Amino acid sequence: MGEGAQITCVALGIGGWERLNTPERIRARAEAARRMGRIGHGRPEAMLAAGPTLVFVHRVEPAAAAVTLVDALRRHGAGRPGTRVSVTGGSAGPRSGAEAVAEAVRLLARAGESEVPVTILLSDLLHWHVARTASSLPPFQRVRGTAFGPDHWTWPADGTTAETPGGRRVPALWRRARGLMHRGDHASAMDVLVDLLAVRPGPEPLLALGRCHLELGGRRAALETCRYLLRRYPLTPDAYPLMDLEEQDDVARGFLTAGLRIVRARPALAAEPERLEHDLLLALAARAYRRGERREGDRLVNEAAQAYPAGGAPLRVLAVEALRRGDREGARGLLAAALARTPGTSRTCVP
Repeated sequence: MGEGAQITCVALGIGGWERLNTPERIRARAEAARRMGRIGHGRPEAMLAAGPTLVFVHRVEPAAAAVTLVDALRRHGAGRPGTRVSVTGGSAGPRSGAEAVAEAVRLLARAGESEVPVTILLSDLLHWHVARTASSLPPFQRVRGTAFGPDHWTWPADGTTAETPGGRRVPALWRRARGLMHRGDHASAMDVLVDLLAVRPGPEPLLALGRCHLELGGRRAALETCRYLLRRYPLTPDAYPLMDLEEQDDVARGFLTAGLRIVRARPALAAEPERLEHDLLLALAARAYRRGERREGDRLVNEAAQAYPAGGAPLRVLAVEALRRGDREGARGLLAAALARTPGTSRTCVP
């Protein structure tokens, strides 16, 4: 598969599993695999099974695959009554692919038992992609996450949502945490944010917690907090730049590219969309240079300068690249130009 290749993970929980004896369970698994093969996308790249759960991994684009699968499940069912089917997507990289599989399995647990023939669950990010392009998608209902589970979308929509108690404490805790961060007391802010997240999880306090970890030197903790945040709240574009902390290049580029796609499609989701687009493009440019892809790096730097002309960040990225190539004089000149930059100056372009 080429760079940026996608996978679709379909997890199926066989209905009525606890009421089946061993031979019936074997037959139910075999029938579920055959049925999913007929209504899915042919032979999967991988199939995993544990208890009532089967997971199918297909090397296909997730949004299109989800539309086809949802339509087939609505018309033909999924076999035994009470069966649950969850669908997620991810990149084809080994680590990100494993996370997509794990997320599909976690979604099944969120569905619980149901009397309807089949329950379909979509991850939050996948539902957003599908809803943008599919006119025939049935109405899914959003189910809000808890401290240990992601937001997701379910069909049939039954009007239920997951809520957390203690809502009246939330504004005061959030104001206190932000005040402590503003004063630079990130250790105390972390304690308040942990209390807040125990009452009601949300993307803003999780992102703040990640930034506190980073301010206190906890690079790995910041990365893991951000990774957890984006699993639960993928439509949080301000969190994606922190994924540049990821050391694995393919995983980091996957997250950075996803953030860029989201902020371009939904700029209202970001506090400063132009600045965010600029930062994501520069992070991708720096990684391209480190891989030796100078032309791609130049292209991304130019895009960043056009997205947010103010400031000297593109020049600093170019200076680092010049230094990497051994051009100390060029690096000094670029850094001097970066320092001289002021808001409102002309756009930076690569010669």
